[in-house]
Amino acid sequence: MKNNFRYLLISIISFLILIFSFYYIYKNLNIDKYNLKFSNKNLSSNFEIDIYDNINNINNYLNNYEFIQNYIIKRNNSKIFINIDLKKPFAKNNINQEIIFNDSSIASYNFFDQSFIDSIYLIDTSIESLKINNYLKTMFDDLKRILNINQIEFIDQRRYNLILENNIKVMLPKKIDQKLIIFIEKNLELLKNRGDFNEYLDFRNFNEKTIRLK
Repeated sequence: MKNNFRYLLISIISFLILIFSFYYIYKNLNIDKYNLKFSNKNLSSNFEIDIYDNINNINNYLNNYEFIQNYIIKRNNSKIFINIDLKKPFAKNNINQEIIFNDSSIASYNFFDQSFIDSIYLIDTSIESLKINNYLKTMFDDLKRILNINQIEFIDQRRYNLILENNIKVMLPKKIDQKLIIFIEKNLELLKNRGDFNEYLDFRNFNEKTIRLK
C-alpha cells in the first residue's frame, strides 16, 4: 500500500514538474512572438523586440518616442498587427549615430533599419546634432531647390553652413529670408562662372549687404 502511495505521489510530482517545464519553455521561447506583425520595414529588429516585450502597455510605450508620428494597432485573435509611421527625417549625423527629424526631434540609429538610415541623403556634420530653427525650417526647401546640398553644419548654435555636391561651402547668415533666396537664385550661375569661386560663398554678412567668395 505504501509503495502504491509513493508511486502515485512520485507520478503526481513528475507530472507537475513536466507541466511547469513546458510552461517555462513556452514563456522563454516567446512562441506567440511570431504572431506580432509589423507593416513597415523602417524599424530595427531590436526595437521591434522591445515593442513586443512591452505589448501589454504598448500605447504608453510608443508614446515615449517623439520620432513616431502615429501608430495603429489591430488585433485579430492571437495576431497583432502594428503600423508605425515615422516623422519625416531631415538629416543624419554619422558622428553621433543619430537621425534628426523635421521637427528637430532626434533618435539613435539603434531604432531604425539600415535601409531607412541609408535613404536619408542629407548629412549633418555638427559635433552636436543640429537644431532646426524657424529660418531653416521656412527656407530650406527653397535652398534645396536652388543648391545641390549634400551636408549641413550647425555653427555656434545660431547659423548654418552648407556643403554642396562640388564641395563648395555656403556660409549662411543667421537670418535666412526671401531676399537671400532671391539673390542666390538670380546670381548663382553668374558666381559659378567666376574663375575665383571654387571654395566658398560667404553670406554671413548678407544682411549688411556684404558677400565674399573664393
